[in-house]
Amino acid sequence: MTQSAFHASARTLPESNDFNQNYRNLKKLIQALKLKNGNSIRREIFGEEETALPLTSKDMKDLFRSLRKIESHYEQCSTPPIPQELEKSIRGRDTSEWLPWELEAIEKVENWRADLDDKRISAHKMFQATLEKIRRKKRSA
Repeated sequence: MTQSAFHASARTLPESNDFNQNYRNLKKLIQALKLKNGNSIRREIFGEEETALPLTSKDMKDLFRSLRKIESHYEQCSTPPIPQELEKSIRGRDTSEWLPWELEAIEKVENWRADLDDKRISAHKMFQATLEKIRRKKRSA
């Protein structure tokens, strides 16, 4: 879910400093994700027992800032260390025939994938923390 949100935000959000434009685009993105995934998004983001929270412009700005931070982290680490075609051609052969540099390349790819999974988990936690912060503000208000 997280990766699709990043890709969707990269496609639909223009580079703009205009908050109202970003607010509308983020709102469209969230609505599109809700339509696509229905109740599973609501359960994953807000929890099963909670109802939808009305978000203010400030809340949306905080949420948008968090999503942009996550997106920038994702863009920095989303490029694999070797091209996919090279990896496929190496993996297509028997491991006993691999040259030392091919073994090293595959190890780098595997380490990169593990790091990417760790960063995905970290991004999910960052997003959840932002939502929890918004929830706490709503409860105390």
